Amino acid sequence: MKKICTTLWLQFFVVIIFGKRIPTTLDGPFEPVTHRFDPLLHKGSDDLPMDHPRLKRNVTSFFPEQIALALSTNSSSMWISWITGEAQIGLNVTPHDPETVASEVWYGKESGKYTMKQNGVSVVYSQLYPFEGLWNYSSGIIHHVKIDGLEPETKYYYKCGDSSLAAMSDELEFETFALPAPNKYPRRIAVVGDLGLTSNTTTTIDHLIMNDPSMILMVGDLTYANQYLTTGGKGASCYSCQFPDAPIRETFQPR
Repeated sequence: MKKICTTLWLQFFVVIIFGKRIPTTLDGPFEPVTHRFDPLLHKGSDDLPMDHPRLKRNVTSFFPEQIALALSTNSSSMWISWITGEAQIGLNVTPHDPETVASEVWYGKESGKYTMKQNGVSVVYSQLYPFEGLWNYSSGIIHHVKIDGLEPETKYYYKCGDSSLAAMSDELEFETFALPAPNKYPRRIAVVGDLGLTSNTTTTIDHLIMNDPSMILMVGDLTYANQYLTTGGKGASCYSCQFPDAPIRETFQPR
């Protein structure tokens, strides 16, 4: 009985301090909320052109681009990924050698002071067709580095790239999560899926940035696999018309 009373008192204390309880669907679904469609949004789902600021290549040589963070299995580690080099599309492509560019992350707790370094792995993805009708594709070099031993609730500053080539990124930063505890949780989590590459995609991303989530949960369908041209252009509305001699209609092309 004493334990039950203590639990109830703690719940009451949380309500008084924060003014309301954490929303829950234990007692049923939330009241649905309907928002009127914004007529100013771009209609249709045409892909953005490859020279759009968010898609075009913005670095030279083997400098890192498309730098991305991903949580690992606990709050003390983080994955950092990026691309170097340009993708190749054509009848005859020569894949990059991933061993020619190192995968390094230099990091530390003070801006401009990188006291720690971690190396990772690199791979190249190629889609080579054994028939005529579609162009072959080979990606840039895809780098993955896992850094461990991070302290909870701590901001880290880092650069990634290959120091031997003097091809390092600008300084970036991230903050680690707190250790699991009853009163510790992300302030805001964004859940997204099937983002696409359209004008509405940029609106969605801008909306995410504006709300400043602590974590983004990508549920899937992040890259295209069907109805996408091997010329890096728009999806084909009539695939059999565009590629009449292709026996399959799928290709995966990380830029």
